[in-house]
Amino acid sequence: MKKIAILGSTGKIGQQTLEIIRAYPEEFKVVGLSTNKNEVLLKKQIEEFKPKAVAVGQKDLVKIATLPEAEIVVVAVVGLAGLLPTILAIQAGKDIALATKEVLVLAGDLVIKEAQKNNVKIIPIDSEHSAIFQCLKAGKKKEIKKIILTMGKGRFALMNQSELQKITLKDIYKHPTWDMGPKITIDSATCLNKSFEVVEAKSLFDLPREKIDIVVHPERLCHSLVEFQDGSTFGEFGTPDMRRYIQYALFYPERKKAKVTQSINLIGKKISFEPAPYNKFPGLKLGFLAIESGGTMPAVMHGADDVAVELFIKGNIKITEISQIVEKTMLDHRVIKNPNLDEILQAEQWSRSYSKKLING
Repeated sequence: MKKIAILGSTGKIGQQTLEIIRAYPEEFKVVGLSTNKNEVLLKKQIEEFKPKAVAVGQKDLVKIATLPEAEIVVVAVVGLAGLLPTILAIQAGKDIALATKEVLVLAGDLVIKEAQKNNVKIIPIDSEHSAIFQCLKAGKKKEIKKIILTMGKGRFALMNQSELQKITLKDIYKHPTWDMGPKITIDSATCLNKSFEVVEAKSLFDLPREKIDIVVHPERLCHSLVEFQDGSTFGEFGTPDMRRYIQYALFYPERKKAKVTQSINLIGKKISFEPAPYNKFPGLKLGFLAIESGGTMPAVMHGADDVAVELFIKGNIKITEISQIVEKTMLDHRVIKNPNLDEILQAEQWSRSYSKKLING
């Protein structure tokens, strides 16, 4: 029986994780749960799963992440809060099922080095990275020609620049496929979320910029691909259901028969791919700028985007200005190579202050 701690058990990913655990009661034991502020739901989870320890707020996340009994820690908290608990969990020898993208966006190189040092596995839950992670089982790293992140094609892709500038917060929340929080939904609309995924991919799979690509896949059936040097391309196909990736991470390296997810029926389905729209969505190129610059640049991209998204939510800027603010902040940043954790966090804070000055003059 695998013992699991969940950081962010009352969020969407946390609840879906518990749904998987509930479906396989003989396979898992929950030893730790945490919430930021949803104490009502946490109380219900405590009554059902009877964990050894719980945490409310960010103060005790480290305690949950480093529980001696925990074998795998599901990191599903929002933002910066997941970074230090993840690092300390790795140092304590825990495998990581990672859903919090900020962990690798902010400090990917540092986190991966710690995982290698402590012989710890990091299994991605994010659909694109899990897809690539699975496809890579078909070959060796030296045989990879490139990995290909797929992205959808929603109604915004059909708009011209004038129409894009008029997009409202209400328009943003009408996401057609994935059930996501407001921040990721806005980042998906600007394509900055895909840029963050590029940074994550670079860290997870240790590949140079020229071996990372993006394509548009309107049907949203394939969740990313890997092309090998012999011309073979492998893709992961399935329904857009995060529970499938959570189940894969929890049972890794085994695969179990699905109990809460459904297989995809490809009969009669159209499958197509298109070039990535870099010109229409400038935010799409910023992930490549971040990994080419390296060092503290990904953290700067994250901080500037956080500020710009908040300004858009408040109605202070247009959605098209988000990428402009992030790019300007990145271009004006003096990169620190091989930064430690403090330098990464300082750069992220610098980007927040700088991007606010760009708006306020």
